[in-house]
Amino acid sequence: MNIFITLILLIIFSAGGIVYLTAGRFKTVRTMDERELLVKLQTSRSLFADLHSYVVVPTISFWRNSVLPNLYKEFEKTVSRLRINLLKIEGWLLKLTNYIRGKRNVQGNGDQSQYWKDVNDFKNGLNGNGNKKPE
Repeated sequence: MNIFITLILLIIFSAGGIVYLTAGRFKTVRTMDERELLVKLQTSRSLFADLHSYVVVPTISFWRNSVLPNLYKEFEKTVSRLRINLLKIEGWLLKLTNYIRGKRNVQGNGDQSQYWKDVNDFKNGLNGNGNKKPE
């Protein structure tokens, strides 16, 4: 209900503003003679030219100087976020394919224990001093 009242008031005030802006010009037109009126009509600019210079040009200027840079900036942020998320998804998919194929990464505990070092040295033919075993 409040919306309708607001719209009706907006229409009434808009109509009043239009009447206020055009009433003065209509009074001057009524007091002119025909010749003077024809000369004014021929020398005046068209409504579309005024609309172009007062509405279209400032709107385009505002769009190019204010809106487009912000739009490009937000678009760049969105694309970079999308790219980062796609790279994460690609990494997850690579891990999944490696898991399915059996190329699992064994996560060790870091350094080997002394026991496993001794076993590996024995397998490789080294004694505890780092020298080769005599054959």
